[in-house]
Amino acid sequence: MSDQAFSADERRAVYRVISERRDMRRFTPGGVVPDEVLARLLQAAHAAPSVGLMQPWRFVRITDD
Repeated sequence: MSDQAFSADERRAVYRVISERRDMRRFTPGGVVPDEVLARLLQAAHAAPSVGLMQPWRFVRITDD
């Protein structure tokens, strides 16, 4: 953890992401997530906080209808 404060632009970006977050319950048929995007998403998910750093989640990638 750094002692540096986040810039005003960085703070605005975080608050924007939080306020615009939506749950997705409908998906685009045939939508494919490129491998590099999936890797970036998983890296971010693994960095997310969890109680006691237990990271109890599981990720499942389904590639076949």
